[in-house]
Amino acid sequence: MKTYFPHYFKRIGILFVFIAIILSCIGGVDDFRRGFNGVSNNQVPNYSQVQDDFKPYFTKEEAQPWIYGSLFLSIAGFVLYLFSKEKIEDEFYQQLRAKCLTQALLFTWLFTGFIYIVLPAYELDGFYILQLHLIFYTILYVYNKRYAYSE
Repeated sequence: MKTYFPHYFKRIGILFVFIAIILSCIGGVDDFRRGFNGVSNNQVPNYSQVQDDFKPYFTKEEAQPWIYGSLFLSIAGFVLYLFSKEKIEDEFYQQLRAKCLTQALLFTWLFTGFIYIVLPAYELDGFYILQLHLIFYTILYVYNKRYAYSE
């Protein structure tokens, strides 16, 4: 693939991912609060009491736009980061991208299969699998670029 975004789009992509993390935390604030509500260090929580005393900030319908917005920004940020040119673009980076793409695909399928075996009731949506694939691809690309093939 010869068409890439300019190099400065890497920083824009990183900014999008950080904004997505913040939006995800805002959308999941009730889950954070529910986890910390009424639990001390050495106590086993009484979940019925925690559920009765809990008054959420958001309803499920109000939290969904925050979650979907964070998912969209996260995927857009990873795409901007991964498809931006390097400062010096050559065949090495093309081969590295292809290698990391195949490795990330393998890791994504292994991780997804592991989740379905260990937690059969847990369902991953397609967008979450795509986001997981982009995360693995980013980690492998940065690792291989900096450590595995550095001189």
